[in-house]
Amino acid sequence: MTNSAIIEKFIVGRVEPHIYAFETGTVPNYLKIGDTYRPVETRLNEWRRYFVDLQKRYDEPATAGDEYFRDLSVHEYIIREKGCKRLEKTTLPNIPYYSNEFFENATTDDVNEAIQDIRKSATDKDGRYKLYSMKDGRVPVDFHYERGEEPIILRPNQEAVVKRFIEAKNHRRTHLLMYAVMRFGKSITAMSCAKAMEAHLVVVVSAKADVKTEWKKTVESFKNFEGYEFADSDDLKRNDSLVKQAKRERKNLVVCLTLQDLSSKEVKARHKDLFRQSIDLLIVDETHFGARAEHYGKVLPSVGSTPKQEHKYDAESADDLDAHVKQLNAKMQLHLSGTPYRILMGNEFTDEDVICYCQFSDIAQASEEWDKENLDTKDEWENPYYGFPQMVRFAFNPNESSLRKLAELQKNGITVAFSELFKPKSITKSPDGLHQKFEHETEILDFLHAIDGTEEDGNILSFLANERIQNGKLCRHIVCVLPFRASCDAMEQLLVNHAKEFKHLSNYTILNISGVENERLFPNVDSAKKRISDCEENDQKTITLTVSRMMTGVTVPEWDTMLYLKDTASPQEYDQAIFRLQSPYVKTYKDEEGNEIRYNMKPQTLLVDFDPNRMFILQELRAHIYDINTDANGNSNLERRIERELQVSPIIWMNKQHLQEVTPANILDAVRAYSNERSVLDEAKEVPADLSLGDIDELNSIIMRQQPIGARGGLKLKPAAEDGDDDLDVPDVPDSGEPSEKKPKEENEAKEENSFEKRLQTLYSRILLYAFLTNDEVISLEAMVRSANSGSNNKRILANLGLDVKTLKLLFKHLNPNVLHQLDYKIHNINSLAHDESLSPIERVENAMRKFGRWSTSEIVTPNHLAIQMLSELPREQITADTKFMDIASKEGEFAYAIIQTFGEQYKDKIYSIPTSTIAYEFTCKVYEALGMPIENIENEFNSYDLIGENAEVHINKIKSMCINIAVGNPPYQDEGGSGGTNDAPIFQDYCKVAKETTSAMSSLVIPSKWFTGGREHLLGEFRRDMLTSKQVSHLTAYHNPRELFPEVEIKGGICYFLRDKHYDGSCEYTLRKNGTSEKTILELNKFDVIIREPRLASIVQKIVSKANEDHAGFVEGIISSDTPFGIPTNPRSSKKTPFDVSDVQTEEFDIKLYFLEKGCRRIGYVRSSDVRKNSNAIPDIKVFIPKAGGSGNDQLILGQPIIAEGNSVCSQTYVYASFGAESNDEQETAPLVKAENFVSYLKTRVFRILVSSMKITQDALAGVYHYVPMQDFSHPWTDEMLYEMYDITDDERKYIESMIKPMKDEEAGQLTINFS
Repeated sequence: MTNSAIIEKFIVGRVEPHIYAFETGTVPNYLKIGDTYRPVETRLNEWRRYFVDLQKRYDEPATAGDEYFRDLSVHEYIIREKGCKRLEKTTLPNIPYYSNEFFENATTDDVNEAIQDIRKSATDKDGRYKLYSMKDGRVPVDFHYERGEEPIILRPNQEAVVKRFIEAKNHRRTHLLMYAVMRFGKSITAMSCAKAMEAHLVVVVSAKADVKTEWKKTVESFKNFEGYEFADSDDLKRNDSLVKQAKRERKNLVVCLTLQDLSSKEVKARHKDLFRQSIDLLIVDETHFGARAEHYGKVLPSVGSTPKQEHKYDAESADDLDAHVKQLNAKMQLHLSGTPYRILMGNEFTDEDVICYCQFSDIAQASEEWDKENLDTKDEWENPYYGFPQMVRFAFNPNESSLRKLAELQKNGITVAFSELFKPKSITKSPDGLHQKFEHETEILDFLHAIDGTEEDGNILSFLANERIQNGKLCRHIVCVLPFRASCDAMEQLLVNHAKEFKHLSNYTILNISGVENERLFPNVDSAKKRISDCEENDQKTITLTVSRMMTGVTVPEWDTMLYLKDTASPQEYDQAIFRLQSPYVKTYKDEEGNEIRYNMKPQTLLVDFDPNRMFILQELRAHIYDINTDANGNSNLERRIERELQVSPIIWMNKQHLQEVTPANILDAVRAYSNERSVLDEAKEVPADLSLGDIDELNSIIMRQQPIGARGGLKLKPAAEDGDDDLDVPDVPDSGEPSEKKPKEENEAKEENSFEKRLQTLYSRILLYAFLTNDEVISLEAMVRSANSGSNNKRILANLGLDVKTLKLLFKHLNPNVLHQLDYKIHNINSLAHDESLSPIERVENAMRKFGRWSTSEIVTPNHLAIQMLSELPREQITADTKFMDIASKEGEFAYAIIQTFGEQYKDKIYSIPTSTIAYEFTCKVYEALGMPIENIENEFNSYDLIGENAEVHINKIKSMCINIAVGNPPYQDEGGSGGTNDAPIFQDYCKVAKETTSAMSSLVIPSKWFTGGREHLLGEFRRDMLTSKQVSHLTAYHNPRELFPEVEIKGGICYFLRDKHYDGSCEYTLRKNGTSEKTILELNKFDVIIREPRLASIVQKIVSKANEDHAGFVEGIISSDTPFGIPTNPRSSKKTPFDVSDVQTEEFDIKLYFLEKGCRRIGYVRSSDVRKNSNAIPDIKVFIPKAGGSGNDQLILGQPIIAEGNSVCSQTYVYASFGAESNDEQETAPLVKAENFVSYLKTRVFRILVSSMKITQDALAGVYHYVPMQDFSHPWTDEMLYEMYDITDDERKYIESMIKPMKDEEAGQLTINFS
């Protein structure tokens, strides 16, 4: 791609010192001659503030070979050789700005002659002019730094921080925060604070080990801190009396410790005095890495958990930082951070505690002001901010082939883009080198060709081939941030193996500092920094490959470009990484007399992010947080703030294959578009939890009545928390005897749901919902209080949302100001979206549906495309002008909207909606209003749950009187009165019955598929028989993976919808949707007692069952025990409902062996035989214990790991069993142990398990799932080959079985056989 105007406008790059000259009518007959170390136009624009008619006449690099000269040498020649005189102050006393660098009657030819003479002098080495050559100022790699001769002068903004620190100290503020962007000089400023308070013992603590070198350099190399000695954990180990000694000798000591040091038992044990000392100042560096940063700012999709080995170079146990800091006895704490987003939005620091709030735009402004004030009196490099580079940001989408691959992955439910695209074939070191190969190598290679310029791609600027960028000497030292450590190895190999294909990438030295292949290559940070420095000295370009190493607290001056190819949900992580580029890189040149000039080697840096949305959203977030912390008007100046930040750091993006400059409007449009796709619950989760509200009894009571956000109870209020049944279905684990790394899912969820934070976020969500639902314009919580007191509609909305004015007032009074600003910001945005008059009614409806989203795992909002799909299957001939519809369980009017879309606006007054709750009533009202539908057609006297409640008959009779023709909907699936998970009773079948009874023609509902097979017979048996025998079900569509419809909800057993037509009598068109494809077949439902989801599997089952019936074989279902076979609960020791005594050792009293589950692991204990009252006759038998819960029904092993148990054994509810009798001396019969072993061989076959899968559509594996598994002769072992032959399985059927079911190897089967010897 060739240079474009946008690149010419923004890309400058490295600039050689220049001599420039200009004329102005304000100073006639004079030529101004100067030099600059920045772009000439930048310098001239500064002069134009005084001389608006300025005309540039000359510019030329101030170079003589590899040396530089000053404008002073040109002046000397002009005066000496040309006789030109300087402008005197008295000559033109009224000019706007006086400079003695104006020369009378000088011409550009004179300047040119001067430069030629200077260059000739340099060649002749005659010494007539001062020339500046490179000073070797590299610091030797030593144990101690050499202290400078002159103290460093603090910049004005640093001096202001020290002043505020002392003021805070004098006001007895002891917990302070310094927020300053990377490269501000936080360590120097913090040490200046320590010196100002005359601190004797300073302790620096950081979660990141990388920062230790920077602190050592600060303390030891600056004259300012003479008298302070630096020590770290190694010094403490060598001299265990170091701290006491320093105190005794009255020395000033700075001790730098990492979190790893604080966690070390050795350090704690040998140096207890440090923890007992009274520390004058405790400095917590990179404080955003502490626990306070957890989960904040996930404005982007979460990347999920990562394996432990990926964190090798991360902060070690960073969330423990706060806990360890609290152990230190400090008089004052000073927290340092460049990205304290979470902290600033919380209540840990008050305004008085924040002694610095500095962003790059502040530094840029200070630099501009200095230049303005010192235009012609000081050298440019005397600007204390000289060398801070401007970051130019590029926002590109990935290349075309990568986008296609990402679309394919997203279709399959993978949403974490870069983590998948740049995923290696193995994320751990693999003997066969899979960690050095990308999973999607073709797409990555295309991507590299695009940035290299080997091939053009419409989405990406080939910046390595761009002439402007090359001339500016940018992209010399690139850092590439990847998602996995092994991604670094794969990228290195790809670059090396395909080097001949690249025009530019082949010219780079690859530094892999994070890979798993060779961890010793760069043992420490300094070794990597030295390698980059050496390459720069030898004019060699580099690419550094990393994940997180050197992304915090490390200065690499040479880095000038970053490719960000990693998913991150954290603004802290993102900013910490990208601002690694902002280290100044300035070289010093001296003449023979020691006079200096300073050359800015890196005036610009490039950030290339291949996720434009992320860049835009985080830009808006930064500006927003800045505003609410620095401006009393908060959100009102947001657009101006963004505009200023884009001036300082412009963003260039590819829009329709053209490079364009991003404007504040682009940013805000992108954020609005992103927000439009998010539900209110998503927005509420971003408002920080003000935990101090828990100290206010009245508010605490209100908050604790809320359901935790995202919990299955949604927005329902409960009077108090309820204990549920503790005997949950827990998937089995291997027989390792080691505790599982993950606790049972239900246990984790229960703990999360009890959190104050999640309950408070539910309260936030109610507030945000009011902002969307009200017809008033509200911009803040305060405005909401006023609105709630006006108008009957507002009062109704407030009441239906479970809110009241008193609660709002309490929140307004007590919320932390920063949190209140954030909440107000969300209120304003959501309310503006609801009142956007530029949108059509249909667009407003769609926005509303996105905002409402999902609020309960039992009540799930139906996607619009599914509702339309269901309605499209209704027989058109039965839809007349008078047809009346009913949504039996409206959450947000989604079916009403779909009916209008499908059948037209003439049905606006013929749609009756029954909301599931008062909140759903308000949501449905909003949609009805937007569509111009009559609100009176929304039921307001009862809700969906009342249709199956105590007074159901009254409500059903009312519906019957309305003469409804068609019922549609997605009713609640289960009774929320249970303990959750698999224990809640299904109720969807009751709604199907109501729909059938209250309509004259048809019903079409979305329900779980768990009714297809056995289980919950007392609840679902009658419903299943009715569905199968009625012959009225004309269409039935099942989804193998419910996440195709409901990505955020786990519905065990799948989901389906049906069409039941009272005028129909025939077979059913059955459709299975799986992995994006559809398989259709015609079923005679009345010939089945269950429905097998997979049509191909159904034919195999029918074949095997027919043969088994012919042979009178019987079925395995008949030998499998019932649930809780011996009356012993899953967790016998901890069960509240049925506690059971268990001994760890066998005794005369505890004589029966018990197989049970404890803390997610298989255990063996012992119980009293007298305590076992259920199936006690089976105690002596040889048994096979089979986990009753394993997998989701969609896995390829189907069953958990069986155990062959000896006699005198029982099991907990974790298992069911098959019994094979007690040992006997009858040699004529096959021994029970042999039968058990052969039964396990049968269980391990694919045929056995695919037959189980036909009935097992949830994790439950009770007796019913063995309904179609024939009994066999267990006098010998079984294999699949034997079964294929027995049941005449065809080659195609065999391939199908083997594609669906994984082989169960011995170690996977994991059966435990007891040695009886």
